[in-house]
Amino acid sequence: MRLDAALARSRGAFGTPALALLHRKEGPLVVALLSLIFSPGRATVPTEQMHVEVEDLLAEARSAGHEDVPADAARALCSRWVRDRWLVRALDDGGVEQYRVSSHAAEALAFVDRTQGARALVSESRIRTLLVALEGLARDARPDRESQQRALREQIARTRDELATAEAELRRLEGGGPVVETPEDRLLEQFDNVAALVRELPADFARVAESIAELQRSIVTGLRQDDRPTGEVLGSYLDASDTLMQRTPEGRAFAGAMELLRDPRLLGQLDERVRAVLAHPFADTVPVERREAVRTLHARLLAAVDAVLDAQTRASRTITQQLTVHNPLRDRELDGALREATAAMADWFGSTGRAARVEPLRWLERARLGRFRAQLHDLRPDTPPDALAGLDDEPDELDGAAELLGGLLGMGGPRYAETVAHLARVVRERGDVTVDEVFAAGPPELRRPVELLGYLELAAPGALDALLEDGDVPAVRLRRVVTERADGSTRTIVVPAVPVALPEDGAAQDPDEMETPA
Repeated sequence: MRLDAALARSRGAFGTPALALLHRKEGPLVVALLSLIFSPGRATVPTEQMHVEVEDLLAEARSAGHEDVPADAARALCSRWVRDRWLVRALDDGGVEQYRVSSHAAEALAFVDRTQGARALVSESRIRTLLVALEGLARDARPDRESQQRALREQIARTRDELATAEAELRRLEGGGPVVETPEDRLLEQFDNVAALVRELPADFARVAESIAELQRSIVTGLRQDDRPTGEVLGSYLDASDTLMQRTPEGRAFAGAMELLRDPRLLGQLDERVRAVLAHPFADTVPVERREAVRTLHARLLAAVDAVLDAQTRASRTITQQLTVHNPLRDRELDGALREATAAMADWFGSTGRAARVEPLRWLERARLGRFRAQLHDLRPDTPPDALAGLDDEPDELDGAAELLGGLLGMGGPRYAETVAHLARVVRERGDVTVDEVFAAGPPELRRPVELLGYLELAAPGALDALLEDGDVPAVRLRRVVTERADGSTRTIVVPAVPVALPEDGAAQDPDEMETPA
């Protein structure tokens, strides 16, 4: 009996999509494709873009001589991966269809990534994480007052000891003591522990979104099969829509995690600590993909949270729409008709051949199409509008039109030709200049706020990256410029003091020699 139960659990585990992906013959290829396409910071990919990238990667594999590369088209492969529950296909808020990795595929990717690590994850930081979590669990699980009081006293005493040790270390450093550096091996071991925790996040968040979608489908299915009157159904299902996040274990766990993620101070500390870790020299020895996973932790957290909240919003909207059009009698009739039609088609396909005629199911209700349109759209091209009347004989109207045209041009985008010509003139006069200098030397019509975009596009290649320190431009390299809009209003804007360079085709052409825009 014990073996039967163990075999049942083992077979159930091997039947999950995650292990099915790793067990399939094409599993290594699928894992490689998904890991390349869904890189850190890229949670979703539009369907057409996904098909193009899969096709390109398959062609690259065939040209390299790899075996077991499927001959199917990328669209067919992606549809098969959706059926195997390795990909999830959904619409975003703009109606664009896109793919994302399912929680099962994310688990398989994390398993492959974990087995590729050269370091053992059984380490001091790993055990410390376990002990801290176990301590919090034990403290929260104690039901009696005395146990909780004793645990709190122990925590207070331990905190006092840690505070005294920290104060002693601070006094030693303030007194000129040397900084004790942590060995590089220990830093790498702790980094591996953090990377392992980060690696598990995508699958956890994807599982929450999928549990919400599954719950939404079950609610809609139950709604269609509910025999109660519509008035009695509305209350219970609207409540289910409002409490959607609390109706699954994954949703309740996510709601608890959101209490931490809503703290801006905590997220700020996260960014600061990630920068401190990656700035240490030991980070140069860490593989690029692991550094990138930790560097994009904040963005990945926000994207994963947005995906879960979008799934919740979409599920609530779907349930509400179903309630709006809910008709128990019509839904039961439709379900019965569809089931009978499916059974009839299954019998008919098994006993007929190609080009056989089928007797229509006449008990289905006749479609009410209404009236067709009596007139079709005129396919001939539309008549162009009449030509504008000339203003040669009306000087007042001509002046008004010129003033209106000048105002419209003043609200337009950057004047690239004029900025290049102005830059050429300033370079001839002064030599090397920066964006703020060439902007301040321009005429009023070239000192609009939008003109800064034109000057920044003329920055020397790599000049802006050379100014960055920890992702930001230092304050000493910032300059203030006063811009002037077409209506005469001004605005002060801070720009980096980045040098500008003439483009290769930006020959010195004076503004007076250029054609006036139409």
